[in-house]
Amino acid sequence: MKLIKRFILNRPAEKRLAYFYGMVATDEQVWLLRDENGDLLLIEDEDDYPLLLPVWPSRSFAEMMGANLEESYEAFNISLSIFLDYLLVDVENDGGTASIFPNENDTIIQTRDEIKEMILNL
Repeated sequence: MKLIKRFILNRPAEKRLAYFYGMVATDEQVWLLRDENGDLLLIEDEDDYPLLLPVWPSRSFAEMMGANLEESYEAFNISLSIFLDYLLVDVENDGGTASIFPNENDTIIQTRDEIKEMILNL
């Protein structure tokens, strides 16, 4: 199973995006990483947003990415509604947005409105 997960994780960002929404629409949850203090993993971005909140469709993908980081992070999930209505609102108020199913090579960045639109169209 891990080989299949690695294959999915190494797919292009557009393919991972489709996989992400398929999983999230079914499970109604997203997975994030937090450190031992409970602080979320946030990625600094040089482009349009000062920070990005990476999210994954399952624990295993979040853990695979967390294993490649210098600090220790644990995967945890939150409901899709809390993610969209509270957490992502706070992130966007700080000038950030979501990084959907990132890997070490690329990601697709989406705002709260774009994520809600994608979910509504499923």
